Amino acid sequence: MPATTVATGKNNAPSAKDAPVISVPFIRASGEHREPFIDITSTPTTSQKDLGVFDVPAYGYLRSIVLLVEATGGTGTGVTSHEDGPFSALQGITLAEPNGATIVQFNSGFELYLAHKYGGYRDSVGADFKASPTYSAPGATTGNFSFMLRIPLELSSRDGLGALVNQSAASTFKLRLSLASLASIYGATVPTTAPNVRIRAFIEAWDQPEAQTGGAVNATTPPAPNTTQFWSSQVIPYAQGQNTLKLSRVGNYIRNMILILRRTGSGRANGHNDLPDNTSLIYDTRPIDQVERNNWLHQMYERSGYGGASGTNVPALDTAGGLNNGVFVYDFTHEFDGTYGRENRDLWLPTLTSTRLELQGEFKNAGSLTVLTNDVAVAGNVFFQ
Repeated sequence: MPATTVATGKNNAPSAKDAPVISVPFIRASGEHREPFIDITSTPTTSQKDLGVFDVPAYGYLRSIVLLVEATGGTGTGVTSHEDGPFSALQGITLAEPNGATIVQFNSGFELYLAHKYGGYRDSVGADFKASPTYSAPGATTGNFSFMLRIPLELSSRDGLGALVNQSAASTFKLRLSLASLASIYGATVPTTAPNVRIRAFIEAWDQPEAQTGGAVNATTPPAPNTTQFWSSQVIPYAQGQNTLKLSRVGNYIRNMILILRRTGSGRANGHNDLPDNTSLIYDTRPIDQVERNNWLHQMYERSGYGGASGTNVPALDTAGGLNNGVFVYDFTHEFDGTYGRENRDLWLPTLTSTRLELQGEFKNAGSLTVLTNDVAVAGNVFFQ
């Protein structure tokens, strides 16, 4: 809508001091920036290797960190992949703020892969890194592989919400990474000669806008600056039969929860079948949802498109464009048009530190549940009016 003017003074002519002030939105006033900051190579062994803590370069507003992992030079016969491979080549992924507070904590690259795939940060076509042209699974005669991952900080590329100020070279964000053991990357048969794994990292950021451009006033920060999203991982063992599982990550708005079920002794492949026929989400002793297993699977398909038929082809579990064995997503990000990440932020689930958030159901076999929780600490009005 055109800006209106207020008529004042003689002949109703507007005065200069009453001229309208036009504010240019942050992402229009800013610009996209990318730069590399890690390039290391290491060879996996029978033990996990700590690769170190890395300073994230100071620049503008940090949106995300992209990781490129390439394994070359391996040899072998009949090499097989771990069920979480090759993303599990990365372990202990943490990103901390300059004050030391942890923003992102994933036990493995596979968890980060799921967070990006189902987190609603990109259209589902581009969110599944198994569908990327950069992806290759471990080769049967080499064990070589390649993949990309993204650590998300920005909640919305539409307005930059969640991008974090990153302008002090003396006080930087810290990224920590580890390289997994051979047994965590490969299956029953590992390479005869382990490949060299090259890991590169790149920041994606917004420029710091000028205060004014062409006489127009610019928004110089993303909306609700210091609004921060977190990703955390909680592992909960469960027994065969009826269980009530307490979800410990509360106190902020919950945006997303990704559940990974692993049957004791056999992993995710059977975890997919061990979900209760009916699962209840309990909020302060009140069941707010009771979802039947097939309804849940269909809901994941309709909100992502993953696992849906393309002609006569139906992507199998754990393949590009498919759902994942043992993985169930409970999101609060679909209210705009029914798909992940198309949110107005109205569905985010508010919680307090005293909130009791639980899952109840009758599990078919004993196992463990990994809960990846995406929660948001709001620092201002983030909701559309």
